[in-house]
Order: sequence, then structure tokens, then C-alpha cells
Amino acid sequence: MRGSKVGLADLKRLKKDLQAEREREALAKRVAVLKKPESAPMDDMAAFQRTMKSVTPIKAAARAEHKPVAEPAPALRRANALGETPSRADVGVSDGGEITHLLSEGGTAFVRSDAAPDTARNLRRGQWRAGAELDLHGLRVEQARHALLSFLDECQEHGIRCVRVVHGKGYGSQGLEPVLKDKARTWLVQKNEVLAFSEAPEREGGAGALLVLLRQSEGMRK
Repeated sequence: MRGSKVGLADLKRLKKDLQAEREREALAKRVAVLKKPESAPMDDMAAFQRTMKSVTPIKAAARAEHKPVAEPAPALRRANALGETPSRADVGVSDGGEITHLLSEGGTAFVRSDAAPDTARNLRRGQWRAGAELDLHGLRVEQARHALLSFLDECQEHGIRCVRVVHGKGYGSQGLEPVLKDKARTWLVQKNEVLAFSEAPEREGGAGALLVLLRQSEGMRK
């Protein structure tokens, strides 16, 4: 019996020793994993370049560009239907010329001789409400000239008397000079269908816009 009791105690002690040894080994493994240095992060640019090696670029010929088809102006459509050759709206209109003596109110307004002297003032006060608007931002001089005069022709065809033309204040131009400001005034003076124009009030664009009054076409008067 004595030998059996001693043997049982030895087994229990051995079991405890083995369990303690296993716990120490497990702890040592966990510590080793925590102390293991992390792999250096992959350089983003290098990873991107490696990924892009497998990419095949699209050939230029395979690219499809969808450009909006420009709608011809009513005058151009009518001329095409009649088999006529339409003339450009800006034919005979020049970019230069001295018009300072024709302007009033410090060069901000113009009134044709057959219109009432206070037409520009009434235009600025809102007697005629602008029925259409044209923005010339981003256009070269020749583009802006044709766009403006074509726009006026179409407005007159549709019976629109007052329009607003935005020409900008020169932001982004050399010396902040308003590139189209003087030219737009020069073009309008040469257009006989323009009765008057005035610099727009501040709420409608101020020095960067003009309010333009057109003659009534013969068809609209009847």
C-alpha cells in the first residue's frame, strides 16, 4: 500500500510537470510570434507598376468619340430647304473701328438715332425683360462674333426684343483686360437691327454683361 501511494503521488507530480512544460512551450511560441519582425510594406508605386504590366492599353483606333451634332439655325435650315446659299450672320462686320463717340453714359450704353434718347436707361431699369441669353465665355474672337450675330438674328426671327449677352470682365486674360467687351460693343453698333444696348445692372452681370434691345421684325408688327 505504501508503494502504491508513493507511485500515485509521483504520477500526479509528473502530470503537473508535463502540463507546466506544455504551457511554457506554448507561451514561448506566442512570444516568438509577437517578436517576429513584420515584412516590409510593399511600395505602392512598385505594386502599381507590376499590376499595370499585365494591362493592355486601348488602341487609339478603338476609341469611340460621340460628339453632339450641331443643330443648324432656323435661317440656315430655311436656306437649305429652298436650295439657297446662306450667308454668315457676321459678313461685313469688322472687329475694329472707333465707336467711342457713338456711346453714352461713360461708354456703357448705345442708342441708335431713330430710338428714344432714354431707351438705354429704360433698358437698364428693366422696361424690357430679357427673353434670351448668350454667354460668350471660352470663345475666340471670330467664334464670338459669329455666335453673337447669329444669336441676334434668331432672336429677331422668334420675336424676342430684349436679350442678355455675357462677355465677361477679363478674368484670366493678360492684365485682366476684358477681351470681348469692346469688340461686342463694336459688333452691336454695326448691327442695324440693334436699337440700343446698356451695361446690365449688377444683379444681372454688371460690367460683364449687356442688355440689348432689338427692332421688331416686320412680321411681328402685323
